[in-house]
Amino acid sequence: MKKHNKANHLDASAAVKLVLQERGSEQLRSYLPNRPSFYITSVCLAEALGVFKRKRLRDEISEEQYLTTCYLLLGYLRNPPRIHVDEIELSSVDTFAKAEEIARRHQLDLSDSLQLVSVKHGRSSSFVPGFKTVFITANRALASAATAEGLRVWNCEEEAEPPAQ
Repeated sequence: MKKHNKANHLDASAAVKLVLQERGSEQLRSYLPNRPSFYITSVCLAEALGVFKRKRLRDEISEEQYLTTCYLLLGYLRNPPRIHVDEIELSSVDTFAKAEEIARRHQLDLSDSLQLVSVKHGRSSSFVPGFKTVFITANRALASAATAEGLRVWNCEEEAEPPAQ
């Protein structure tokens, strides 16, 4: 796999795979080292923590696994951070209008469309000149919408590695 110095944006499904063993986890974990820039929105971070909570409440993971997965995911944000929170102005009318347009066009929920707005227009959108940010997800519908929006997409559950530049 070629190593490029590009930004990478995780959605909640990918963030979960970083700390829980699931289909696609190994590909994502092997991609992480030596990559300088990973981003996630606070909405996606909260969504990932919610997934852990739901798995705990359904007894799919133990309380110890729940606490460990939360600790590990949040650990990626600590010094030195491997994942940076990329915030877009959620209260902005412009941001909402862009997200609403994407949500309607692709039948997405607002959380997913906000992720796409963040990748297209947020801090990571122009991080490395000449390279498009890689949007990493394990959500097939979201990957399809992101591709239709002109984003570089890696479905880490279905593809062995990100698309070449």
